[in-house]
Amino acid sequence: MSPKLQSVIKIAIRELRTCYTKNGIIAGRHHFTDYWARDGYFAALGATVIGDHAIVGKMISLFYKYQRADGLIPYRILRGPVILKKYFGYPSLYQKPRPTYNLRGIGKEVLDGTTLTVLFTALRGLKNWPQAKKYLTHIKKALRYLQFREKNGLLFDGVMAEWNDSTFKWGNLLYSNIIYWYMYDRLSKWVKKFDYNWFNKLHYRKIIIAREIRNKLWTGKFFADWYDYKRHDYFYPFANCLAIAWGFTTKIESASILNHCKKIKIAFTLETNYPKYPWWRIDILHRMIGMSDYQNQSLLWWQPVICYLAALIKTNKKSEIEKVIDVITQKIIIDKTIFECYERSGIPVKRFIYTSEHPFAWSSGMLIWALKLNQKTRY
Repeated sequence: MSPKLQSVIKIAIRELRTCYTKNGIIAGRHHFTDYWARDGYFAALGATVIGDHAIVGKMISLFYKYQRADGLIPYRILRGPVILKKYFGYPSLYQKPRPTYNLRGIGKEVLDGTTLTVLFTALRGLKNWPQAKKYLTHIKKALRYLQFREKNGLLFDGVMAEWNDSTFKWGNLLYSNIIYWYMYDRLSKWVKKFDYNWFNKLHYRKIIIAREIRNKLWTGKFFADWYDYKRHDYFYPFANCLAIAWGFTTKIESASILNHCKKIKIAFTLETNYPKYPWWRIDILHRMIGMSDYQNQSLLWWQPVICYLAALIKTNKKSEIEKVIDVITQKIIIDKTIFECYERSGIPVKRFIYTSEHPFAWSSGMLIWALKLNQKTRY
């Protein structure tokens, strides 16, 4: 391993651990100072790689603590109010955290807090985490809720209820349902160790979900972004590459998806989506604050290229792996930190109201995880 790559790993570990608190992993230290399920759990992939298992356990326990009676687990746990000064880097804190179940507290229920919490319980259970089994009742309650939220055999999300929460898309989202499939995949594998009857039921659900993802979202070239009353054939590399990295895709599907990824490379990463979403699909709040380009083939993010790297490693594309690692390494060595998002010039976003979050747990943790998948990387 080169000295530069060693430096990148040290930077990523430092940035990730800076986002640890006594209760879990927060998204960042500037303005995203809350416990976001998607940020914290994707960051936890890296935390487990470096042996920080206790912080992952705290994260899981925190989210189960606020599980609703119907089984829904919050997608965000606020540490303080969402007010303007927060976005200038001066967040205030509540005396006690406050869970959020609906988009911005008023929209449709968001589901990835539930799927990711169950997924990571299973992942830790597979590693013999002693506390995992105490959440079995919570898990069964969560699964009942999630099945209630299905349509077409898949999770059916409300508007903006995923990572890309600035774009009007709803229905059977690729992002949500790849996580949903992987949740059942890992949960069934864990449960098989101690409850074979339940394993059979979980395994059957996994098969149904996989079938319906292909029925509703496979375009013949890649998995479409979402399906509501029809399929929307935007290419969303983050979720497509997760599907490869997590072992969902066939060899033919993987090859086709990776071929599309090559076509949308830009600077150190990949476009967030292709083609661009029309203007009317962009949330009015983002347009009002001058951030209509937040996630729409405009700003540059780490998530697409990190998942692309993981997908390349899964499919053993050795020459491309080295190229991608080299590009990532050069960028982080220059910046000496890992920001949330960047202008197309490669400069971290810094606008009148919005500044790119840093440190940023999600990208830091996922980068550690992806590099660990490469057998040449040692920690």
